[in-house]
Amino acid sequence: GNEAVKKGDHAVAYESYSAGLKVDPNHAILLSNRSLSLLKLGRFEESATDAKRCIELRPDFVKGFLRAAMALKELGRPQEALEVLCKSPKDEEIEKLVAKLRPEAEVAEARRIASLGGAERKKEEGNALFKKGLFEQALKVYDAALQLCSNPAEDLALAIRNNRAGCYHQLSDFKSVVNDSTFVLEHQPDNLKALMRRMLAYEPLEKYEAALEDARHVLRHAPANDAANKVQHRLSKLVRDQHRENDQLAGA
Repeated sequence: GNEAVKKGDHAVAYESYSAGLKVDPNHAILLSNRSLSLLKLGRFEESATDAKRCIELRPDFVKGFLRAAMALKELGRPQEALEVLCKSPKDEEIEKLVAKLRPEAEVAEARRIASLGGAERKKEEGNALFKKGLFEQALKVYDAALQLCSNPAEDLALAIRNNRAGCYHQLSDFKSVVNDSTFVLEHQPDNLKALMRRMLAYEPLEKYEAALEDARHVLRHAPANDAANKVQHRLSKLVRDQHRENDQLAGA
Protein backbone atom coordinates (compact mmCIF):
# COMPACT_ATOMS: atom_id res chain seq x y z
CA GLY A 1 0.00 0.00 0.00
CA ASN A 2 2.71 2.48 0.91
CA GLU A 3 4.56 1.85 -2.37
CA ALA A 4 1.37 2.52 -4.33
CA VAL A 5 0.88 5.79 -2.43
CA LYS A 6 4.41 6.88 -3.38
CA LYS A 7 3.50 6.23 -7.03
CA GLY A 8 0.25 8.17 -6.62
CA ASP A 9 -1.85 5.05 -7.27
CA HIS A 10 -4.40 5.44 -4.47
CA ALA A 11 -6.83 2.91 -5.93
CA VAL A 12 -4.21 0.16 -5.58
CA ALA A 13 -3.19 1.50 -2.17
CA TYR A 14 -6.82 1.36 -1.05
CA GLU A 15 -7.09 -2.30 -2.07
CA SER A 16 -3.84 -3.16 -0.28
CA TYR A 17 -4.84 -1.45 2.95
CA SER A 18 -8.29 -3.05 2.78
CA ALA A 19 -6.70 -6.48 2.45
CA GLY A 20 -4.62 -5.78 5.56
CA LEU A 21 -7.69 -4.62 7.49
CA LYS A 22 -9.49 -7.88 6.69
CA VAL A 23 -6.75 -9.61 8.68
CA ASP A 24 -6.69 -7.00 11.46
CA PRO A 25 -9.77 -4.70 11.40
CA ASN A 26 -8.44 -2.69 14.36
CA HIS A 27 -5.06 -1.78 12.91
CA ALA A 28 -5.01 1.98 13.50
CA ILE A 29 -2.17 2.78 11.08
CA LEU A 30 -3.82 0.86 8.24
CA LEU A 31 -7.07 2.70 8.93
CA SER A 32 -5.22 6.01 8.80
CA ASN A 33 -3.48 5.06 5.57
CA ARG A 34 -6.69 3.86 3.95
CA SER A 35 -8.34 7.09 5.06
CA LEU A 36 -5.69 9.01 3.10
CA SER A 37 -6.27 6.88 0.01
CA LEU A 38 -10.03 7.38 0.27
CA LEU A 39 -9.45 11.12 0.65
CA LYS A 40 -7.36 11.18 -2.53
CA LEU A 41 -10.07 9.15 -4.32
CA GLY A 42 -12.73 11.66 -3.33
CA ARG A 43 -14.55 9.20 -1.06
CA PHE A 44 -14.73 11.66 1.81
CA GLU A 45 -17.40 10.07 4.02
CA GLU A 46 -15.56 6.74 4.05
CA SER A 47 -12.28 8.56 4.65
CA ALA A 48 -13.75 10.34 7.68
CA THR A 49 -15.13 7.06 9.04
CA ASP A 50 -11.73 5.33 8.83
CA ALA A 51 -9.95 8.31 10.40
CA LYS A 52 -12.43 8.53 13.28
CA ARG A 53 -11.97 4.81 13.97
CA CYS A 54 -8.20 5.36 13.95
CA ILE A 55 -8.62 8.14 16.53
CA GLU A 56 -10.65 5.83 18.78
CA LEU A 57 -7.90 3.20 18.64
CA ARG A 58 -4.94 5.60 18.80
CA PRO A 59 -5.89 8.95 20.36
CA ASP A 60 -2.17 9.80 20.42
CA PHE A 61 -1.77 9.47 16.64
CA VAL A 62 -1.92 12.93 15.07
CA LYS A 63 -2.40 11.78 11.47
CA GLY A 64 -5.77 10.28 12.36
CA PHE A 65 -7.01 13.69 13.49
CA LEU A 66 -5.56 15.44 10.43
CA ARG A 67 -7.17 13.03 7.99
CA ALA A 68 -10.54 13.10 9.74
CA ALA A 69 -10.52 16.91 9.67
CA MET A 70 -9.49 17.07 6.03
CA ALA A 71 -12.27 14.68 5.01
CA LEU A 72 -14.85 16.60 7.04
CA LYS A 73 -13.66 19.85 5.48
CA GLU A 74 -14.21 18.39 2.01
CA LEU A 75 -17.70 17.30 3.13
CA GLY A 76 -18.50 20.92 3.98
CA ARG A 77 -18.50 20.30 7.74
CA PRO A 78 -15.78 22.69 8.99
CA GLN A 79 -17.28 22.99 12.51
CA GLU A 80 -17.11 19.23 13.00
CA ALA A 81 -13.58 19.20 11.58
CA LEU A 82 -12.56 21.87 14.08
CA GLU A 83 -14.10 19.91 16.96
CA VAL A 84 -12.03 16.86 15.94
CA LEU A 85 -8.81 18.89 15.82
CA CYS A 86 -9.46 20.40 19.25
CA LYS A 87 -9.19 16.88 20.73
CA SER A 88 -5.85 16.16 19.07
CA PRO A 89 -2.45 16.11 20.79
CA LYS A 90 -0.53 19.35 20.22
CA ASP A 91 1.13 19.47 16.84
CA GLU A 92 2.28 22.16 14.41
CA GLU A 93 0.31 20.74 11.46
CA ILE A 94 -2.81 20.56 13.62
CA GLU A 95 -2.40 24.21 14.62
CA LYS A 96 -2.00 25.27 10.98
CA LEU A 97 -5.15 23.40 9.96
CA VAL A 98 -7.07 24.85 12.92
CA ALA A 99 -6.08 28.37 11.84
CA LYS A 100 -7.22 27.60 8.30
CA LEU A 101 -10.51 26.02 9.36
CA ARG A 102 -11.60 28.47 12.05
CA PRO A 103 -12.81 31.24 9.68
CA GLU A 104 -14.69 28.66 7.58
CA ALA A 105 -16.26 27.18 10.71
CA GLU A 106 -17.33 30.60 11.98
CA VAL A 107 -18.95 31.47 8.63
CA ALA A 108 -20.72 28.10 8.50
CA GLU A 109 -21.94 28.49 12.08
CA ALA A 110 -23.24 32.01 11.41
CA ARG A 111 -25.04 30.73 8.32
CA ARG A 112 -26.59 27.87 10.29
CA ILE A 113 -27.78 30.18 13.07
CA ALA A 114 -29.20 32.64 10.51
CA SER A 115 -31.29 29.82 9.01
CA LEU A 116 -33.00 29.21 12.36
CA GLY A 117 -35.89 31.17 13.76
CA GLY A 118 -37.27 32.42 17.06
CA ALA A 119 -36.11 30.88 20.30
CA GLU A 120 -33.89 28.28 18.58
CA ARG A 121 -31.93 31.02 16.87
CA LYS A 122 -31.52 33.00 20.09
CA LYS A 123 -30.39 29.86 21.91
CA GLU A 124 -27.66 29.23 19.34
CA GLU A 125 -26.58 32.89 19.49
CA GLY A 126 -26.28 32.49 23.26
CA ASN A 127 -24.26 29.29 22.83
CA ALA A 128 -21.84 31.07 20.50
CA LEU A 129 -21.32 33.85 23.05
CA PHE A 130 -20.87 31.30 25.84
CA LYS A 131 -18.14 29.50 23.86
CA LYS A 132 -16.32 32.82 23.51
CA GLY A 133 -16.46 33.35 27.29
CA LEU A 134 -18.87 36.30 26.98
CA PHE A 135 -21.09 35.03 29.78
CA GLU A 136 -22.93 38.25 30.66
CA GLN A 137 -23.88 38.80 27.03
CA ALA A 138 -24.88 35.16 26.65
CA LEU A 139 -27.09 35.47 29.74
CA LYS A 140 -29.06 38.32 28.17
CA VAL A 141 -29.52 36.36 24.95
CA TYR A 142 -30.72 33.26 26.84
CA ASP A 143 -33.20 35.51 28.70
CA ALA A 144 -34.53 36.74 25.36
CA ALA A 145 -34.69 33.18 24.03
CA LEU A 146 -36.78 32.05 27.00
CA GLN A 147 -39.22 34.89 26.45
CA LEU A 148 -39.80 33.60 22.91
CA CYS A 149 -40.84 30.15 24.20
CA SER A 150 -44.60 29.68 24.49
CA ASN A 151 -44.27 26.84 27.02
CA PRO A 152 -41.59 27.07 29.77
CA ALA A 153 -41.64 23.27 30.16
CA GLU A 154 -41.04 22.41 26.49
CA ASP A 155 -37.74 20.74 25.61
CA LEU A 156 -36.30 23.83 23.92
CA ALA A 157 -37.14 26.09 26.88
CA LEU A 158 -35.59 23.59 29.29
CA ALA A 159 -32.41 23.40 27.19
CA ILE A 160 -32.17 27.20 27.18
CA ARG A 161 -32.68 27.35 30.95
CA ASN A 162 -30.04 24.68 31.44
CA ASN A 163 -27.58 26.69 29.34
CA ARG A 164 -28.46 29.81 31.28
CA ALA A 165 -27.58 27.91 34.46
CA GLY A 166 -24.14 27.36 32.93
CA CYS A 167 -23.78 31.14 32.51
CA TYR A 168 -24.81 31.77 36.09
CA HIS A 169 -22.20 29.24 37.24
CA GLN A 170 -19.46 31.03 35.31
CA LEU A 171 -20.58 34.29 36.95
CA SER A 172 -20.60 32.62 40.43
CA ASP A 173 -24.35 33.26 40.87
CA PHE A 174 -24.89 29.87 42.47
CA LYS A 175 -28.41 30.53 43.77
CA SER A 176 -29.56 31.20 40.21
CA VAL A 177 -27.78 28.03 39.05
CA VAL A 178 -29.78 26.05 41.61
CA ASN A 179 -33.05 27.77 40.61
CA ASP A 180 -32.64 27.10 36.88
CA SER A 181 -31.28 23.57 37.19
CA THR A 182 -33.99 22.63 39.72
CA PHE A 183 -36.67 23.85 37.29
CA VAL A 184 -35.14 21.65 34.57
CA LEU A 185 -34.94 18.64 36.90
CA GLU A 186 -38.58 18.99 37.90
CA HIS A 187 -39.43 18.19 34.28
CA GLN A 188 -36.41 16.05 33.37
CA PRO A 189 -35.30 14.29 36.59
CA ASP A 190 -32.38 12.46 34.95
CA ASN A 191 -30.91 15.40 33.04
CA LEU A 192 -27.23 14.87 33.87
CA LYS A 193 -26.12 18.33 32.78
CA ALA A 194 -28.65 19.96 35.14
CA LEU A 195 -27.72 17.55 37.95
CA MET A 196 -24.03 18.33 37.51
CA ARG A 197 -24.61 22.06 37.53
CA ARG A 198 -26.78 21.96 40.63
CA MET A 199 -24.34 19.61 42.38
CA LEU A 200 -21.46 22.02 41.75
CA ALA A 201 -23.56 25.03 42.82
CA TYR A 202 -24.77 23.49 46.08
CA GLU A 203 -21.25 23.10 47.47
CA PRO A 204 -20.26 26.82 47.49
CA LEU A 205 -23.71 27.49 49.00
CA GLU A 206 -22.66 25.07 51.79
CA LYS A 207 -25.58 22.76 51.01
CA TYR A 208 -23.31 19.76 51.28
CA GLU A 209 -25.94 17.07 51.78
CA ALA A 210 -27.88 18.23 48.73
CA ALA A 211 -24.66 18.31 46.68
CA LEU A 212 -23.83 14.78 47.82
CA GLU A 213 -27.32 13.56 46.90
CA ASP A 214 -26.95 15.01 43.39
CA ALA A 215 -23.49 13.46 43.05
CA ARG A 216 -24.91 10.04 43.89
CA HIS A 217 -27.73 10.57 41.40
CA VAL A 218 -25.18 11.37 38.69
CA LEU A 219 -23.11 8.30 39.58
CA ARG A 220 -26.12 5.99 39.30
CA HIS A 221 -26.27 6.97 35.63
CA ALA A 222 -22.58 7.64 34.95
CA PRO A 223 -20.41 5.70 37.46
CA ALA A 224 -17.16 6.96 35.92
CA ASN A 225 -18.07 10.65 36.14
CA ASP A 226 -14.94 12.28 37.54
CA ALA A 227 -16.53 15.43 38.99
CA ALA A 228 -19.31 13.51 40.76
CA ASN A 229 -16.82 10.98 42.16
CA LYS A 230 -14.69 13.82 43.54
CA VAL A 231 -17.71 15.50 45.14
CA GLN A 232 -18.81 12.22 46.70
CA HIS A 233 -15.32 11.55 48.03
CA ARG A 234 -14.93 15.10 49.33
CA LEU A 235 -18.34 15.47 50.97
CA SER A 236 -19.22 12.00 52.30
CA LYS A 237 -17.15 12.36 55.48
CA LEU A 238 -18.18 16.00 55.94
CA VAL A 239 -21.90 15.10 55.79
CA ARG A 240 -21.39 12.17 58.18
CA ASP A 241 -19.59 14.45 60.62
CA GLN A 242 -22.40 17.02 60.36
CA HIS A 243 -25.01 14.33 61.14
CA ARG A 244 -22.98 13.14 64.11
CA GLU A 245 -22.63 16.68 65.42
CA ASN A 246 -26.36 17.34 64.98
CA ASP A 247 -27.22 14.10 66.81
CA GLN A 248 -24.96 15.10 69.71
CA LEU A 249 -26.57 18.53 69.94
CA ALA A 250 -30.05 17.00 69.85
CA GLY A 251 -29.12 14.60 72.66
CA ALA A 252 -27.55 17.29 74.83
